[in-house]
Amino acid sequence: MKTKIYFIRHGETSWNVEKRYQGWTDIELSEVGVKQAKLLGERFKNINVDKIYASPLKRAFETARQIGENTGVDVVIDESFKEINFGEWEGVTISELTEKYGDEYLKFFNTPWATTFPGDGSFKNVESRMAKGIDRILKEDKGKSIVIVSHGGLLKILLLYVMGLPQDFYKKVWLDNTAVSLIEVNSEGKPLLRILNDKSHLDNM
Repeated sequence: MKTKIYFIRHGETSWNVEKRYQGWTDIELSEVGVKQAKLLGERFKNINVDKIYASPLKRAFETARQIGENTGVDVVIDESFKEINFGEWEGVTISELTEKYGDEYLKFFNTPWATTFPGDGSFKNVESRMAKGIDRILKEDKGKSIVIVSHGGLLKILLLYVMGLPQDFYKKVWLDNTAVSLIEVNSEGKPLLRILNDKSHLDNM
């Protein structure tokens, strides 16, 4: 029996457009983000969903709520899937961080797994937090169809963890706002990436 895990990034926020680090800052969806979330929810009308987990941050929860309304499934808040905490970097743009911190920031940007940063401190710390959540789901929700609505950085770490991919793959993949990805895990625990970064529900926006 296969376990299906749909992992989805939240809808657009104003800080996404401005290229600001969001982290734990609780930014709401933009007008565009709300429309994206509604279209995402409609996409799931005819998809079997047993459980929906979401980050507690508004942008993720509100996105997940649209799926819940279209499937009749309640959204469960899970702290394991909260975004990476970037501390004093939050609210600051990439160009501003480059100007202020120079090589220190560029080292993180280019080799994030090998570099410390404010807030959570390291990707290994984030992975440890996230792993507790996904390991629990794979055990308790085995054979079910699961949706996880979270954040770009966190979900890329989840992808690497579940698929057993090397750390440098983090820089090679991008997850768009409300894009759908799907991993199937068979009864032996072997994962298969079925869908990656599919945003076809936004084609008519």
